[in-house]
Amino acid sequence: MKVTFSGALLRFVNFQKSLDLPAGTVAEALAGVAERFPAARSVIFDAAGQVRQVHQVFLNGKQLAPAELGTTVQEADRVDLLTAIAGG
Repeated sequence: MKVTFSGALLRFVNFQKSLDLPAGTVAEALAGVAERFPAARSVIFDAAGQVRQVHQVFLNGKQLAPAELGTTVQEADRVDLLTAIAGG
């Protein structure tokens, strides 16, 4: 499956816009990112191991709630990890 990144997250994944990772669920895919890029772990996950609230997770274009990160994924699926930006 493919995991894509944008914005500030890119610097924590060596500026790769996407990664192909084997995973059975969305949560496993995100854990795989943290395993491959240890510097990304504390950016993606909080101290309790949950995805930080500043990030939005999408599966094939559908936004997922934190409780849905256990959703099963297929090889052709795409997970987008976006950081919410605030400002004015």
